[in-house]
Amino acid sequence: MAFTRRHFLAAIAALPLLPLSAHANHGKDLHFLTCPDSVDKKALQAFQKELDIEVQMELYNDETQFIAKFLSGKPRYDTVLASDDNIAHLTQTDLLGTLSRTLIPHIRQLEPRLVALDTKPKQLFFSLPLIWGTVGIAYRKSVVSSPPESWKTVLDSDQYAGRIVLLSEKLPLFQIIQKYLGHSINDHKPKVIEEAEKLLIKQKPNIMRFSNKPAELLRSGKADLAMIWSSDFLKILERTGKFGYTVPKEGTLIWQKSLCIPKHAGDPVAAHKLIDFLLDKETAARLSRKFRYATPNKEAWALLGESYMNNPALSPPEEVLSASEIRQFPLPEQNELYKTAWKRVLGG
Repeated sequence: MAFTRRHFLAAIAALPLLPLSAHANHGKDLHFLTCPDSVDKKALQAFQKELDIEVQMELYNDETQFIAKFLSGKPRYDTVLASDDNIAHLTQTDLLGTLSRTLIPHIRQLEPRLVALDTKPKQLFFSLPLIWGTVGIAYRKSVVSSPPESWKTVLDSDQYAGRIVLLSEKLPLFQIIQKYLGHSINDHKPKVIEEAEKLLIKQKPNIMRFSNKPAELLRSGKADLAMIWSSDFLKILERTGKFGYTVPKEGTLIWQKSLCIPKHAGDPVAAHKLIDFLLDKETAARLSRKFRYATPNKEAWALLGESYMNNPALSPPEEVLSASEIRQFPLPEQNELYKTAWKRVLGG
């Protein structure tokens, strides 16, 4: 189930209005809420050894569980790793504290194009990425001899008619089409959405399926090309050696999982220290290598070596990265435009 701003507001309204002191964590422990395959106990033990702060790590397995844990108040989390859509909801509902640059010196190691510091004033921001990735095209090497260079291959061509899978998640799908058409992925004007809708309806006869599990359709042999999240390619398809991954020349959307500090954090200073530790190049490189995800730390890239830098699912070519954008999320009224357009696509 996709959680919207409405779900967040409803959940917040149901919370008891207790003072923050009633939820404060006691002792020296720092409470950290994160997802699996992101941070391990070894990193937290190193943090404790260096700063004498013990971290209690708790995992959530999906977005529903994240929201339930975050809003429960037991414990009050000091640091959270959340998806970019949940970061957007938490920011809009005023549940995040601002971060201080002076307490996160390793921010200098991050690639600027992967850090969205778009709040006002510029000194204030709410999150920093620990993990990032792209949406690209996965393809069967035995059928597609070379990486597709353009989104045209799956969005505006009948070359592989009936063997193409596109994402069934309407927003990233429309954003990629907008990018192909020369618009920003974050342009939510009605005429831009309408243009994307028309192209998708035109291409629909060539599409085998819209799916939230494109990797499975590729692996089963039912499809030859698929629009796919880079994380799904790395986890499901990469090791088989039968599939390639490419980010087309027009660019793509950049998704992120980011570190932030809830407003109810019991120890914001210690929370900043944990964020800074996780963003350091040595820690970032080791976690990226272990869990097979892209790190935004540009100084860690050298430590990860050529196998990392030459893998387009981990490190898109420079020109492609420059053409790509960090995704943002539409306002409720704009999201309704996407919903209406998507219904017409499915019904057409």
